[in-house]
Amino acid sequence: MKLFILAILLPAVFVAAGGAWLVSETWRRLWDDEREALELRARIISDSLMNRAHEENIDGMRPPDKPPRRFGNGHPPPADRPPRHPHHRMHRLTQEQKSNLATICDEVRKNNAAMIGDVSFKIVDPDGIGIYAADDWPSKPGTEVEWHIGPPLGDGSLMVARADGGKSMRTRAAAVVAIGASIVLLLVATLVSGGLIFIRTLRRERRESRMKTDFIDNVSHELRTPLAGIRLNAELLAEGRIRDEDKRKGALESILTESDRLGRMVSELLDFGRLEKGTRRYSLETFDLAAFASGAAEAQGVASISNGRAHISVKGEGALVSADKDALRQIGVNLVTNAVKYSEGEIEVEVEGNEIRYMDRGPGVPPGSEERIFERFYRIDDSLTRRENGSGLGLSIARALARGMGGDIRYAHRPGGGSVFTLTLALADNGNGETGK
Repeated sequence: MKLFILAILLPAVFVAAGGAWLVSETWRRLWDDEREALELRARIISDSLMNRAHEENIDGMRPPDKPPRRFGNGHPPPADRPPRHPHHRMHRLTQEQKSNLATICDEVRKNNAAMIGDVSFKIVDPDGIGIYAADDWPSKPGTEVEWHIGPPLGDGSLMVARADGGKSMRTRAAAVVAIGASIVLLLVATLVSGGLIFIRTLRRERRESRMKTDFIDNVSHELRTPLAGIRLNAELLAEGRIRDEDKRKGALESILTESDRLGRMVSELLDFGRLEKGTRRYSLETFDLAAFASGAAEAQGVASISNGRAHISVKGEGALVSADKDALRQIGVNLVTNAVKYSEGEIEVEVEGNEIRYMDRGPGVPPGSEERIFERFYRIDDSLTRRENGSGLGLSIARALARGMGGDIRYAHRPGGGSVFTLTLALADNGNGETGK
């Protein structure tokens, strides 16, 4: 079992670790894409500013025969770059030049609004002193990109950031990460739950396999016992060893009893097979339950199975039910046989409304096994039940038959000791869309 748990936990850990790496990688790529988008906007703004500066020919800012030089964010100027001329430095611009620069920046923002999008920008000199800032420049820029600009605008940096300070980007990134984390958690939960279901299924199959083995052993023993009795009495009768008439009659009754017992076991096995395959068919009829249960055939059947220890009584009024009479008889045989097997006193069968209660004064069912007694092959493992014969299918078949007809069987402890099995049947439709008597 430890190996199975380890086989579940290891893949879950790997999936969780891989998912965490994937989520972090997705987060990093989102912000890398954001920086690339801002760098593209910075290039567009820088080119537009350079073009307008050339068109305006700002006096004192354009060195002769020097093309504009641009460098990406984080990339230092090349080593062969010529030394700056003092009048190229942006903090040396005159007030008029600064005013012209502000005008150019405003025109670029207006004319390229569609290409610039929702970004804002400002220009600073090499010492970080601001020269120009757009009206919508955020107080907390968040992610911003620095783009180098040169003559004719002087020597400085263009700073580009989202106008909203990157709030929309953070919201989108957080949503993507949240979705990714949810998917990872769902995968881990699915893997763990699937593994637990597999372990539970495996345990149940192993338990059922063990119970089937016990069932085969029990059935083999149960079949051999009546066959041995039938064969022994038949041989004695055939060889004429039993001369006394009373003993001959007793041998014949023993053969009949064992034959009935053998027939019931075969019927149980056949019913079990049909129920397992789902091929059991029901012929539902409408009849009064009290009249049916107290009929001569049913009373005689109960008396013969219980050797006269079971008594049927009707309380109150009966009810019209919809049920299969053959299945109902089989349920009664199984429940009375079970009561006879585990009790020594009287067995009471009460009919009231659409319910039949089978009551005995046996040892009852230990706490915690009230529902398990209806499982197939299940037998309570104590000294009493080990002494008793049976296949462990009677109660399982009885409940399956009851539910197949739309009813059910419940177990309860009987006050004063013993057991109560209550069979509830479906009420019949009286033709007006109502159920009842």
